[in-house]
Amino acid sequence: MPVSAIIHGEHVSRFTHYASRMLLSASMPQINKDAPYLIGIDIGGTKLAVVVADRHGQVIQKVRRPTEAMRGPDAVVRMLCEMSRDVMALASVSTEEVAGIGVSCGGPLDTSTGIVYSPPNLPDWEAVPLKAWLEEELQLAAYIENDANAGALAEWLFGAGRGYQTLVYMTMSTGIGGGLILDGRLFRGPGDVAGEVGHMTIVADGPKCGCGKYGCLEALCSGPSIARRARELLQTEPASFMLKLTDGNSDLVTAKTVMDAARQDDPAALRIVNETARYMAIGLGNIVNILNPQIIIIGTILVKAHDLLLAPIRDYLRRETWERVYDMVQIVPAELGDAVGDLAAIAVIQQKLAG
Repeated sequence: MPVSAIIHGEHVSRFTHYASRMLLSASMPQINKDAPYLIGIDIGGTKLAVVVADRHGQVIQKVRRPTEAMRGPDAVVRMLCEMSRDVMALASVSTEEVAGIGVSCGGPLDTSTGIVYSPPNLPDWEAVPLKAWLEEELQLAAYIENDANAGALAEWLFGAGRGYQTLVYMTMSTGIGGGLILDGRLFRGPGDVAGEVGHMTIVADGPKCGCGKYGCLEALCSGPSIARRARELLQTEPASFMLKLTDGNSDLVTAKTVMDAARQDDPAALRIVNETARYMAIGLGNIVNILNPQIIIIGTILVKAHDLLLAPIRDYLRRETWERVYDMVQIVPAELGDAVGDLAAIAVIQQKLAG
């Protein structure tokens, strides 16, 4: 009985039961370690991407479509299966030539079962057995990973983290997430939730975070949080260049607006940048003192604004850490840029092949 039939069932429990039965089945596809190609699936709230790559991570073909998450998991996962078949056809690659599928998806999720549990950007994904469905429909072994962890694997295997054994990868965009590579292995924690660096408390009783806590790093240094702090400051700084960039409408101020104005030496924007660097350094100091990583790789905002943020972050970080660990760690922008989603998914299956 195909998954597409059962998913239309009325009760989530039937859906989850079916996934559990499939996961225990000896007939499910196994990874093919001799096959030359890999499939990577990147699932986002607004876009889906499926790629075929070789064993070195070189992307050969790619298909992208809008997620259309409002249609529910049934439609989205069926579309992913269609895209996988399409991209294999474009690359002239048969199922027998594919080692397996790596999937990068927002959590929470269970990597051992491949079940996805209610990601914020995927409404109605209640206990969706993504691994089971993909394996049945495509007859290829599939492995699911939290997108931040998958990003950490990608930067470690293909980007700024190559050659290091202990690193921290951080996203710095709409939210702040993280992935940990410790002694050459991805560290997930027993509940697959390790690496949530964005939710350490930086300011007691600070602004409310989307997670429900107060004063989190994400509530202070994510893109929307930087913009919020800037808009608050503009109430007392009406001459700021930030308002000129938005035609006087403070509601249009974004993190990019702040960085653009700071490059024009706008005092208000520079104040926000300095505060952001200070908060980031407190968070990084906690990480460095606890984990003693060789390198911390930060994506998105730091990549685009490293000329403004890196130097003050490093200066403040020196105050937050012991000298010995400060001297050992590098703070660098991520290297993979827009390719990180594709390579994150490929890195998931690469790790399975290596391990």
